[in-house]
This record gives sequence, structure tokens and C-alpha cells, in this order.
Amino acid sequence: MWAYEGVARKLITKAKYSGQFDTLEFLISNFEFLNNSQLFNFQKFLETRPTIVPVPLFPKREEERGFNQAAVIGHLASNVWHLNYEDLLIRVKDTGQQVGKKREERLKAMEGAFEIKNRSMTNVKSVLLVDDVWTTGATLRECAKVLRQNGAKRIWGLVLAR
Repeated sequence: MWAYEGVARKLITKAKYSGQFDTLEFLISNFEFLNNSQLFNFQKFLETRPTIVPVPLFPKREEERGFNQAAVIGHLASNVWHLNYEDLLIRVKDTGQQVGKKREERLKAMEGAFEIKNRSMTNVKSVLLVDDVWTTGATLRECAKVLRQNGAKRIWGLVLAR
């Protein structure tokens, strides 16, 4: 995982707000995010053939932006690791931008923000949940909670930066 500063921050910001996706491909292909024990565990997790699931944007936000950066990251990662990709979640609550909010505000905003898109996902037991940046973890935690409630047994989160 990259630190959300300097060049990495500029590249993620360009991708997120300008649609310059080649920057995301660069970050994914040059991942330097795990120590040796974490890398071993992550490789073992990848052997379970997880389904890559992006964190969804609220439909209005995605329409304004024209894309979901987590979906772009998810597609790129699915190509790199040859894994299935599925949009299993929908964002049902407009949480607004979380930039500048304190941890407690973020946690509160994310409560009930996501639902499963397709109730028949019970065959998805292993999930690699993908987003662009980890700040407090509130978004990934809420998504993981919904996935667990709908049958996922193993969930890992993957972000480009923290």
C-alpha cells in the first residue's frame, strides 16, 4: 500500500477526479504494500480465488464523475491476478464527501450506506473488497459487514493508499 502523500496522492487524485486511469495501473503494477508475512498471507488468500468487489459510489456521484474509481481499480486488479470481478454492492445512502470529516462522523455516515445488489450471491464465499484510499476504514468495514451478512466467509480489503 502506498502512503497517501506526494506522488501517490497526485496520481490517485488525477485518476479520481480527472479519469486518468493509467496512473492507477502504475500504482497497482508497482504495489509495495506488504511485509513478508502479510505477502504470504495475501498470496494464500488469492489461492482461494476471491471475487473482486469494488466499493460502490452513490449513483448520483458516479453519474457526475462518469466512473467509479474503485471499479477501475477492481478491473485492473482482476486482470493482474486473473480473478472474477462483480459489482455485488450498491450504495443506498448518499453519504456525501468524507474528506475533512472526523472519524466518528465517517463511522456514523457509513452506517446502513450499502446493500447487496443481488440477493443470490450466496456462492461468493471469498471477497477482495477494493477501494482507492483508506482513511478510517469505515467504508470498507460497512461493506464487509453487508457481504458477511450475505454469505461471504473470507474478506480482504485492498486499497491503493492510506
